[in-house]
Amino acid sequence: MATASESKRFDSDGVSLHYVVDGSGETVVLLHGFSGSAAGLYIEPGTFDALVAAGYRVVALDQRGHGQSEKPYDPDSYGINMVEDVRRLLDHLGEEQVHLVGYSMGARVSNTFRSLYADRLLTITLGGYGWPWQSAAVTLEEASERIRTRPVLPGNDLQALAAVSVRSNELMPSEASLRNNTVPAFAIIGDKDEVISNEDFNSFKSTMANLESVVIPGTHAGPDGAPYKQIFAEELIRFLAAH
Repeated sequence: MATASESKRFDSDGVSLHYVVDGSGETVVLLHGFSGSAAGLYIEPGTFDALVAAGYRVVALDQRGHGQSEKPYDPDSYGINMVEDVRRLLDHLGEEQVHLVGYSMGARVSNTFRSLYADRLLTITLGGYGWPWQSAAVTLEEASERIRTRPVLPGNDLQALAAVSVRSNELMPSEASLRNNTVPAFAIIGDKDEVISNEDFNSFKSTMANLESVVIPGTHAGPDGAPYKQIFAEELIRFLAAH
């Protein structure tokens, strides 16, 4: 597991964001899912260390509203601002191009980032993701009510997560962006994923150009979640090594 000395922060247009960095080589940026964190999705399961051992500089970001990053309550702080956080992180790190890996909500952020800043990417990996994948439009009040009954990981600020939910539908690239994609792309999903419908996953695969995909054992999240299995890191490293 990464040490405390590798825990860093940067200012993203007035919002303090936390990330963990280690290793050397080409940079891989990791984005977690809704109510998750860098530690919970990538560090504790071993994916972070596996990438470092494979010869990469690895950066795992706590996205705004999550983990050790700042948690604004204004929905306007989220949506496309989460995409701009990635751009600012790359600028902060002095990285022109990186391998970007996102899971679930992190994949939504990642694929929207690709649609706007493809020139900043060496590859993109989208885990637990389908397209088009939209949630019902909600007000902040409605989101606050729903979040109380929605499964979320412990230790989260529910009001911040409600604010994240309100702007989540901004995180969807256009069909033209997928069809015209030139970034080497990789989709990885669990065979028992209960969040992403077969329709959305198949639509994603048939629409996005330059895409390789693999199905591995596991659910979307939880103890049997696909990203918590060793094969997740193995497949990711195999794809990165080929590019």
